[in-house]
Amino acid sequence: MPWRAVVAGAALVLGIAATAPAMAQAPEPAGAAPESGARGRLQEIVARGVLRVGMTGDYTPFSYRRGHGDTFVGLDVELAGDLARSLGVSLQVVPTTWPSLMSDFTGGRFDVASGGVSVTLERQRRGLFSIPYLRDGKTPIVRCPDQSRFRELAQIDQPGVRLIVNPGGTNERFARAHAPHAQLIVDPDNVGIFDRIVVGDADLMITDSTEARLQQRLHPQLCAVHPEAPFDFSEKAFLLPQDPVFKAYVDQWLHMAIETGFLGRSIERWLAYPWNVEALRELVDARLLLAPDVARAKWTRHEAIEDVAREQAVIEAAGRQAAAFGLPRARVEAFFRAQVEASKTIQRALFARWTSQGQGGFADAPDLAAALRPQFDRLTPRLLRALADADAALRDAGRRGDVEAILQALRARDVDRDAAAQAIAPLLE
Repeated sequence: MPWRAVVAGAALVLGIAATAPAMAQAPEPAGAAPESGARGRLQEIVARGVLRVGMTGDYTPFSYRRGHGDTFVGLDVELAGDLARSLGVSLQVVPTTWPSLMSDFTGGRFDVASGGVSVTLERQRRGLFSIPYLRDGKTPIVRCPDQSRFRELAQIDQPGVRLIVNPGGTNERFARAHAPHAQLIVDPDNVGIFDRIVVGDADLMITDSTEARLQQRLHPQLCAVHPEAPFDFSEKAFLLPQDPVFKAYVDQWLHMAIETGFLGRSIERWLAYPWNVEALRELVDARLLLAPDVARAKWTRHEAIEDVAREQAVIEAAGRQAAAFGLPRARVEAFFRAQVEASKTIQRALFARWTSQGQGGFADAPDLAAALRPQFDRLTPRLLRALADADAALRDAGRRGDVEAILQALRARDVDRDAAAQAIAPLLE
C-alpha cells in the first residue's frame, strides 16, 4: 500500500512510522529584485516577515482546522511551516474554502494555496504549481459490504446511487463529469461526509486515494475501492503566484525536503496521526457548547439545573447502546456521566453570574424540550461511534502526547476550563 511522493518523475515509496525534526535551513540573504525593478513575491514575503498560506482545513491528512479557531494541523501545515522557516519568516494560515480557493488566491488573500491542492490545468492558467509532492487519483470509498457494487464508473453512474461530494473542488467536478446520472449529494461538511456513508445517508464518495486510504483506517466500516488503481491520475502540489523566481525557490526547497527524507517522514507522521481523536473532540465540544443555551432555557423558566431522572436516563440509554459499538458499558456510562456533569458545571457558573447581576429572563431563550434535547439525542450515537473509532488511539500509550494535545484544544475551555477538564477526564484515564 505505497504512498508515493514524486518529483521529476521519481517516486519515493513511503510507509507509516514516526516523524523527525524539520529540515528547514537558515535563510539565504534575499536576492536582488527582478531586472524590471518590481519587487518579486519572494522579496515581498521576506520584507513582510510572514508567509500567508491558504488552506481549507477540512482535508485530512493535509490540513485540518480545529473548530472555528486559528489552529490548523496536518501534513501541508507542517510543510508550510518548514517553508516559512527556510525563508526566515513566520507562517500565517489563511482560512479558505474549496469553492472560494481560486478567487481568494487570485485576489491576493494569500501567497500560496496548499492543503491537498490537486494540480489541474484550470488552476495552472491562473497560477504556477510547484513540483508535485504526492501522486494521487480518484477512487471510491464505500461501506465494506458494498465494494463489489461500486468498482466501475458504470456501476456508480446510475440513478439509484447516492454519491456524496464536498462542493467546489476536484471531487465535485469529477463526480459531475463521470457520474451525471447518479443522485449527487453535495455536503459542505467535508469532515462529516464519511460518517454519513457509515450510517447509510449516502452510498459512496469518490475522492483522492490518499484520503480514501486514510478514511478507511479511521472508519473501519468503510473500504477504499482499488486505491492502488484509481480512476484517473493527479498530483498534489503548492499553488503559487505567477512569479518564476518564487516558484524556483519553492521547487528547490521541496526538492531538498524530498531528497533529505523530511517529506517522507512528515507524510508518515500525518498518516499515523490519531485523526479519530480530533473527530471525538469536535463532538465533545458540540455537546458541551450547548450548555449555555440549556442554562438560558432553565433560568428563564425557573427550572432547576439538576434533573436527576433525565440525566440518569441519558446515561443508561448510552450504556445500553455500548455493546453495539463494541464498547464496555461501564466505560460508556462513565464518559456520558462526565459530559452531563461538565454541562452542569457551566450552567452553575452562569446561574451564579446571573444571580449576582440580577439578570431577568431571556426573551430568546430556546425551548429545552423542543429545541435542545433533540440536539443532545442526535449527538449520542455520533459520540458512541466516535468513541469506538478512537478507542485504539485512546488506549495507545505511544499516542498519549498527541491525544492530550488534541483533547486540550476544546473550544469549551474558553467558556469554562473546569467543565472542559471534566468532559475529557475519562478519555485520559
